[in-house]
Amino acid sequence: MVAAKDLMNPDVIAVDPDDTVWEVLATMLTHDVSGLPVVNMPGQLLGFVTEFDLIDLVQSAQTAQHPVFHYMTREVHSVDADTTVDELAEQFRTLSVRRLPVVHENRLVGIVSFPDLIEHLMSTMQPRPQKLHVSRHTLPAPRVLDLTYTPHNSGHA
Repeated sequence: MVAAKDLMNPDVIAVDPDDTVWEVLATMLTHDVSGLPVVNMPGQLLGFVTEFDLIDLVQSAQTAQHPVFHYMTREVHSVDADTTVDELAEQFRTLSVRRLPVVHENRLVGIVSFPDLIEHLMSTMQPRPQKLHVSRHTLPAPRVLDLTYTPHNSGHA
């Protein structure tokens, strides 16, 4: 049975709790990610930080130098490496998250993203839908709506 360990990315980019807000945002930009796990030296998952957690802080030179530990989400929903695909789908659905850290023996071992799950589900779909080839020449002309406001005469003077 397919599990989180089969779908996860084991090459996780993580940050240290003492990294500054500035350093963490620079890491996000460098790696084109919107969130990062925060781990200590043994690799234990301490929290998670997103660009939304930090955006207001980078506007101040003082807060941009604060450790990210102060701003991370500490209650992180994670999954075990043996979590099944059905359980992953339920977690993504109920938690409304885009990624789930994968933990084994209290250590971060990977991250499984919503797109990882969707890609797997689509690859196993039976029967597979036929590919739809669409070009702009085969698309119908766009419908143009008339959104001009016309007040109705209510009979009041």
